[in-house]
Amino acid sequence: MNAVRVRKNFLIDKEIMDKAQQVIHAHHKNLTEAITLYFKAITKEPAILEQIEESANKRTGSFIGMLDGKIGDKSYKTMRKELARSEEEV
Repeated sequence: MNAVRVRKNFLIDKEIMDKAQQVIHAHHKNLTEAITLYFKAITKEPAILEQIEESANKRTGSFIGMLDGKIGDKSYKTMRKELARSEEEV
């Protein structure tokens, strides 16, 4: 990981920062404004942090990435019961 040191203990991945900077510039903002808006948003609505984390960790460009958010945390037994019920209805 190629990192940029902002302060003593504040490191940012350079590649991610460069990509984000392109998006930020497209919205006519700078990095300071973007970080300030981010902090304002999470202080006003802390639940948004979970959405941001989910979005950041979402995989793209592969088959498994298409399944992100589609598969729940159900047990195998529960899924089999639901499948059996749906087959009975048909």
